[in-house]
Amino acid sequence: MTINRRTILSLAAGTALGAAIRPAFAAGEPISIGAVIPTTGPMSLSGKQYFNTLTMAEEDINKAGGINGRPVKFVIQDAGSSNSTAVSAFMKLIQETKPPFAFLTSYSTQNLATAPEVVKAKIPVMYAGGADAVAESSNGWMFRIRPTDSLAARGMAQFVKTLKATKPGILYIQNDFGQGGAQAAAKLLEANGTAPVGMEAYGQNDKDFSAQILRLRQKGADVILTFVYPADGALLLRQIKALGLKTPIVASSASFLPAALQLLSPADLENVWGVIDTFVDASVGGRMTDFTTRYKAKFGQDGDAYGLAYYDGALLLAEGLKKVGTDPEKLRDFIASQKSWEGIGQTFSFDDKGNGVPGVVVVKAKPGTKTIELVERIRPS
Repeated sequence: MTINRRTILSLAAGTALGAAIRPAFAAGEPISIGAVIPTTGPMSLSGKQYFNTLTMAEEDINKAGGINGRPVKFVIQDAGSSNSTAVSAFMKLIQETKPPFAFLTSYSTQNLATAPEVVKAKIPVMYAGGADAVAESSNGWMFRIRPTDSLAARGMAQFVKTLKATKPGILYIQNDFGQGGAQAAAKLLEANGTAPVGMEAYGQNDKDFSAQILRLRQKGADVILTFVYPADGALLLRQIKALGLKTPIVASSASFLPAALQLLSPADLENVWGVIDTFVDASVGGRMTDFTTRYKAKFGQDGDAYGLAYYDGALLLAEGLKKVGTDPEKLRDFIASQKSWEGIGQTFSFDDKGNGVPGVVVVKAKPGTKTIELVERIRPS
């Protein structure tokens, strides 16, 4: 049987086939693939999602015959919640496992810190952090499988026009991700003739955002753009509602991850829109329905765009391993050459900086619920 991506997806869809398919792998060790994932600490709120989907992808790839008869094995190291831990985890992978490829985290600060070690290791990696600064190094080994922060910011700025707001305010976490997204949004809003009336930052460990929220209200903000992580994003939305603000909120993707939504009530999500990677819902149909249904059955929770990015990335990697083998340079060139690779969540098209995702979507919770629905798709020009 010829094994290709279509075969992987068809086998993944038919769970009843799992018992019947027992591939006889060729002699030799499994192909080890590295993954640096935050499995402990506050960053594990999103890390758990791509830990789960990489686990699922490993099973699906191996059920479909593996890589030309050899199984794959994802070797995972905990990135924790600090840059130094993430760097140490990557170096441990390289020294002990010597993989031909690795996945990095969805946190830009960790990826920026790890980037020099990627260059030294000379293996291709996929990552999901959005900060533009990660790709600006153009080291040729790093491939982004989620939208850039500037792309998301452009989508947020465009949606401000849809809301007919004229006095936007920006609230962001003070790090490479938050500052980069906020600055990109500010420039785009100014270019659209709606310069921000205020920009407020908070520290990664802050728990009280009332002063920043009230300053934006005093400045007359008629919409607030937020650049956040899951836990602080949920806390921020709760405090905005507790302070009685009716101002529309346009939030970055982390506010709509399951990890954040479980910390919120339907009332917290009133008048809140999210600009996210893709709409992950069984109602989409086709492969998306298969993915979301199997994910929930396996892990007891809803899948999300972050996890789906890593699942798609694993299938793209599997196709590359089948076609060019485990030579890191050939794998790098294969990934870089993909201009219309059809994943479940995205059609990946990598540019010369390794950015692979060209669009975003706007979502909102249905009134009185936490059920997310698609509002519109944005492919910024």
